[in-house]
Amino acid sequence: IVLLIRNYLAHTKKSKELVAEDRLVKSESRSVQGVIHESAGNIANVVKRSNKIFTNSINALAKQDLNTLKKSRKQVSKLISEIDDLRDHIFYFIKNLDESSVTASNFYINVLRLLQDMTQSLDFISKASHKHINNNHKKLKFSQIKELKELDEVIEKLLQETQSAFQDRSFEQIKHVLAKKQMILDLVTQKIQKQVERTRQEESSPKNTTLYFSILLETKDFLNATMSLLEEYYVSHDAKIEPATINEEE
Repeated sequence: IVLLIRNYLAHTKKSKELVAEDRLVKSESRSVQGVIHESAGNIANVVKRSNKIFTNSINALAKQDLNTLKKSRKQVSKLISEIDDLRDHIFYFIKNLDESSVTASNFYINVLRLLQDMTQSLDFISKASHKHINNNHKKLKFSQIKELKELDEVIEKLLQETQSAFQDRSFEQIKHVLAKKQMILDLVTQKIQKQVERTRQEESSPKNTTLYFSILLETKDFLNATMSLLEEYYVSHDAKIEPATINEEE
Protein backbone atom coordinates (compact mmCIF):
# COMPACT_ATOMS: atom_id res chain seq x y z
CA ILE A 1 0.00 0.00 0.00
CA VAL A 2 2.83 2.38 0.92
CA LEU A 3 4.48 1.67 -2.45
CA LEU A 4 1.21 2.35 -4.29
CA ILE A 5 0.80 5.68 -2.48
CA ARG A 6 4.40 6.66 -3.28
CA ASN A 7 3.91 5.79 -6.95
CA TYR A 8 0.65 7.75 -7.05
CA LEU A 9 2.23 10.82 -5.44
CA ALA A 10 5.24 10.63 -7.78
CA HIS A 11 2.93 10.35 -10.81
CA THR A 12 0.77 13.27 -9.58
CA LYS A 13 3.85 15.44 -9.01
CA LYS A 14 5.22 14.61 -12.47
CA SER A 15 1.84 15.36 -14.09
CA LYS A 16 1.66 18.75 -12.34
CA GLU A 17 5.22 19.54 -13.43
CA LEU A 18 4.38 18.70 -17.06
CA VAL A 19 1.26 20.90 -16.95
CA ALA A 20 3.24 23.76 -15.40
CA GLU A 21 5.99 23.32 -17.98
CA ASP A 22 3.45 23.63 -20.81
CA ARG A 23 1.76 26.78 -19.47
CA LEU A 24 2.49 30.06 -21.22
CA VAL A 25 4.01 32.80 -19.05
CA LYS A 26 3.02 36.48 -19.05
CA SER A 27 5.74 38.93 -20.07
CA GLU A 28 6.74 41.56 -17.52
CA SER A 29 9.77 43.14 -19.15
CA ARG A 30 9.82 46.83 -20.15
CA SER A 31 12.19 46.75 -23.13
CA VAL A 32 12.07 45.09 -26.55
CA GLN A 33 15.21 43.03 -25.86
CA GLY A 34 13.83 42.05 -22.47
CA VAL A 35 10.52 40.94 -24.01
CA ILE A 36 12.39 38.98 -26.71
CA HIS A 37 14.38 36.99 -24.16
CA GLU A 38 11.51 36.68 -21.70
CA SER A 39 8.98 35.46 -24.30
CA ALA A 40 11.36 33.02 -26.04
CA GLY A 41 10.25 30.23 -23.71
CA ASN A 42 6.63 30.83 -24.71
CA ILE A 43 7.51 30.62 -28.41
CA ALA A 44 9.42 27.36 -27.91
CA ASN A 45 6.43 26.04 -25.95
CA VAL A 46 3.86 27.00 -28.62
CA VAL A 47 6.02 25.67 -31.47
CA LYS A 48 6.56 22.33 -29.68
CA ARG A 49 2.85 21.90 -29.02
CA SER A 50 1.90 23.08 -32.53
CA ASN A 51 4.27 20.53 -34.04
CA LYS A 52 2.66 17.73 -32.05
CA ILE A 53 -0.89 18.86 -32.88
CA PHE A 54 -0.18 19.15 -36.62
CA THR A 55 1.53 15.74 -36.85
CA ASN A 56 -1.14 14.02 -34.76
CA SER A 57 -3.92 15.57 -36.86
CA ILE A 58 -2.38 14.40 -40.14
CA ASN A 59 -1.70 10.89 -38.80
CA ALA A 60 -5.20 10.64 -37.31
CA LEU A 61 -6.75 11.76 -40.59
CA ALA A 62 -4.79 9.08 -42.43
CA LYS A 63 -5.97 6.41 -39.96
CA GLN A 64 -9.53 7.76 -39.61
CA ASP A 65 -8.80 8.07 -35.88
CA LEU A 66 -11.54 10.19 -34.29
CA ASN A 67 -10.20 9.85 -30.73
CA THR A 68 -6.81 11.35 -31.61
CA LEU A 69 -8.50 14.17 -33.52
CA LYS A 70 -10.65 14.89 -30.45
CA LYS A 71 -7.46 15.12 -28.37
CA SER A 72 -5.90 17.44 -30.95
CA ARG A 73 -8.95 19.71 -30.81
CA LYS A 74 -8.72 19.84 -27.00
CA GLN A 75 -4.98 20.61 -27.17
CA VAL A 76 -5.58 23.43 -29.66
CA SER A 77 -8.41 24.85 -27.53
CA LYS A 78 -6.12 24.86 -24.48
CA LEU A 79 -3.39 26.63 -26.45
CA ILE A 80 -5.84 29.23 -27.80
CA SER A 81 -7.14 29.84 -24.27
CA GLU A 82 -3.60 30.43 -22.95
CA ILE A 83 -2.82 32.87 -25.77
CA ASP A 84 -6.11 34.67 -25.03
CA ASP A 85 -4.96 34.99 -21.41
CA LEU A 86 -1.76 36.65 -22.62
CA ARG A 87 -3.80 39.03 -24.79
CA ASP A 88 -5.96 39.89 -21.78
CA HIS A 89 -2.73 40.87 -19.99
CA ILE A 90 -1.79 43.44 -22.70
CA PHE A 91 -3.52 46.32 -20.87
CA TYR A 92 -1.42 45.78 -17.73
CA PHE A 93 1.72 45.15 -19.79
CA ILE A 94 1.35 48.51 -21.61
CA LYS A 95 0.46 50.34 -18.39
CA ASN A 96 3.73 49.08 -16.91
CA LEU A 97 5.87 50.43 -19.77
CA ASP A 98 8.01 53.55 -19.68
CA GLU A 99 7.27 56.14 -22.39
CA SER A 100 10.57 55.26 -24.05
CA SER A 101 9.57 51.60 -24.35
CA VAL A 102 6.46 51.87 -26.55
CA THR A 103 8.18 49.74 -29.23
CA ALA A 104 8.14 46.86 -26.74
CA SER A 105 4.33 46.97 -26.70
CA ASN A 106 4.15 46.96 -30.52
CA PHE A 107 6.49 43.97 -30.64
CA TYR A 108 4.54 42.07 -27.98
CA ILE A 109 1.16 42.76 -29.63
CA ASN A 110 2.47 41.59 -33.02
CA VAL A 111 3.86 38.39 -31.48
CA LEU A 112 0.53 37.56 -29.82
CA ARG A 113 -1.35 38.27 -33.06
CA LEU A 114 0.89 35.87 -34.98
CA LEU A 115 0.59 33.18 -32.30
CA GLN A 116 -3.17 33.54 -32.57
CA ASP A 117 -2.98 33.18 -36.38
CA MET A 118 -0.92 29.99 -36.00
CA THR A 119 -3.33 28.39 -33.54
CA GLN A 120 -6.40 29.36 -35.59
CA SER A 121 -4.99 27.43 -38.56
CA LEU A 122 -4.31 24.39 -36.37
CA ASP A 123 -7.80 24.68 -34.93
CA PHE A 124 -9.33 24.66 -38.41
CA ILE A 125 -7.27 21.65 -39.55
CA SER A 126 -8.20 19.51 -36.52
CA LYS A 127 -11.89 20.52 -36.60
CA ALA A 128 -12.31 20.06 -40.36
CA SER A 129 -10.60 16.65 -40.23
CA HIS A 130 -12.73 15.55 -37.28
CA LYS A 131 -15.95 16.72 -38.95
CA HIS A 132 -15.06 14.97 -42.23
CA ILE A 133 -14.50 11.59 -40.55
CA ASN A 134 -17.38 11.98 -38.09
CA ASN A 135 -19.78 12.56 -41.01
CA ASN A 136 -18.51 9.41 -42.74
CA HIS A 137 -17.31 11.26 -45.82
CA LYS A 138 -15.05 9.51 -48.30
CA LYS A 139 -11.52 9.16 -46.88
CA LEU A 140 -8.58 10.92 -48.52
CA LYS A 141 -6.80 9.05 -51.29
CA PHE A 142 -3.45 7.36 -50.72
CA SER A 143 -1.72 10.00 -52.90
CA GLN A 144 -3.23 12.82 -50.81
CA ILE A 145 -2.22 11.21 -47.51
CA LYS A 146 1.28 10.61 -48.88
CA GLU A 147 1.60 14.28 -49.86
CA LEU A 148 0.37 15.47 -46.47
CA LYS A 149 2.88 13.21 -44.71
CA GLU A 150 5.67 14.55 -46.94
CA LEU A 151 4.68 18.06 -45.90
CA ASP A 152 4.48 17.04 -42.25
CA GLU A 153 8.04 15.66 -42.33
CA VAL A 154 9.41 18.95 -43.65
CA ILE A 155 7.31 21.04 -41.24
CA GLU A 156 8.30 18.85 -38.29
CA LYS A 157 12.02 19.45 -38.92
CA LEU A 158 11.43 23.17 -39.44
CA LEU A 159 9.52 23.49 -36.16
CA GLN A 160 12.10 21.43 -34.27
CA GLU A 161 14.83 23.83 -35.45
CA THR A 162 12.63 26.77 -34.44
CA GLN A 163 11.94 25.30 -31.01
CA SER A 164 15.65 24.70 -30.45
CA ALA A 165 16.57 28.27 -31.45
CA PHE A 166 14.10 29.77 -28.97
CA GLN A 167 14.86 27.33 -26.16
CA ASP A 168 18.57 28.18 -26.40
CA ARG A 169 17.92 31.91 -27.04
CA SER A 170 20.05 31.43 -30.19
CA PHE A 171 18.28 34.17 -32.13
CA GLU A 172 20.96 34.26 -34.83
CA GLN A 173 19.94 30.68 -35.70
CA ILE A 174 16.54 31.99 -36.80
CA LYS A 175 18.01 33.14 -40.11
CA HIS A 176 18.79 29.50 -41.02
CA VAL A 177 15.13 28.61 -40.54
CA LEU A 178 13.99 31.69 -42.47
CA ALA A 179 16.24 30.65 -45.36
CA LYS A 180 13.90 27.67 -45.89
CA LYS A 181 10.77 29.82 -46.12
CA GLN A 182 10.38 29.89 -49.91
CA MET A 183 11.27 26.23 -50.29
CA ILE A 184 8.56 25.05 -47.91
CA LEU A 185 5.91 27.46 -49.24
CA ASP A 186 6.71 26.31 -52.78
CA LEU A 187 6.23 22.73 -51.60
CA VAL A 188 2.71 23.54 -50.38
CA THR A 189 1.95 25.32 -53.66
CA GLN A 190 3.09 22.23 -55.59
CA LYS A 191 0.68 20.07 -53.57
CA ILE A 192 -2.16 22.49 -54.30
CA GLN A 193 -1.35 22.43 -58.02
CA LYS A 194 -1.29 18.62 -58.04
CA GLN A 195 -4.75 18.54 -56.47
CA VAL A 196 -6.04 21.05 -59.05
CA GLU A 197 -4.88 18.68 -61.80
CA ARG A 198 -6.42 15.67 -60.04
CA THR A 199 -9.72 17.48 -59.62
CA ARG A 200 -9.88 18.37 -63.31
CA GLN A 201 -8.97 14.88 -64.49
CA GLU A 202 -10.17 12.25 -62.02
CA GLU A 203 -11.51 13.53 -58.69
CA SER A 204 -15.12 12.55 -58.00
CA SER A 205 -15.61 13.50 -54.34
CA PRO A 206 -16.40 17.21 -53.65
CA LYS A 207 -16.09 16.77 -49.85
CA ASN A 208 -12.75 15.02 -50.21
CA THR A 209 -11.43 17.77 -52.49
CA THR A 210 -12.71 20.54 -50.22
CA LEU A 211 -11.06 19.02 -47.14
CA TYR A 212 -7.73 18.50 -48.88
CA PHE A 213 -7.62 22.04 -50.31
CA SER A 214 -8.63 23.46 -46.91
CA ILE A 215 -5.85 21.61 -45.09
CA LEU A 216 -3.24 22.77 -47.62
CA LEU A 217 -4.41 26.39 -47.51
CA GLU A 218 -4.52 26.44 -43.70
CA THR A 219 -1.08 24.82 -43.62
CA LYS A 220 0.17 27.64 -45.84
CA ASP A 221 -1.42 30.21 -43.51
CA PHE A 222 0.17 28.47 -40.51
CA LEU A 223 3.61 28.56 -42.16
CA ASN A 224 3.24 32.22 -43.18
CA ALA A 225 2.30 33.17 -39.61
CA THR A 226 5.22 31.12 -38.23
CA MET A 227 7.70 32.73 -40.63
CA SER A 228 6.34 36.21 -39.86
CA LEU A 229 6.85 35.46 -36.17
CA LEU A 230 10.45 34.41 -36.82
CA GLU A 231 11.06 37.55 -38.90
CA GLU A 232 9.64 39.69 -36.07
CA TYR A 233 12.16 38.21 -33.61
CA TYR A 234 15.08 38.16 -36.03
CA VAL A 235 14.66 41.82 -37.06
CA SER A 236 13.98 43.08 -33.53
CA HIS A 237 16.72 41.16 -31.73
CA ASP A 238 19.90 43.12 -31.06
CA ALA A 239 22.75 40.95 -29.79
CA LYS A 240 24.71 44.06 -28.75
CA ILE A 241 22.14 44.96 -26.11
CA GLU A 242 22.16 42.95 -22.90
CA PRO A 243 18.52 42.32 -21.89
CA ALA A 244 17.76 43.92 -18.53
CA THR A 245 16.34 41.76 -15.77
CA ILE A 246 13.02 42.71 -14.20
CA ASN A 247 14.80 43.92 -11.05
CA GLU A 248 17.14 46.12 -13.09
CA GLU A 249 14.19 47.56 -15.01
CA GLU A 250 12.35 48.42 -11.82
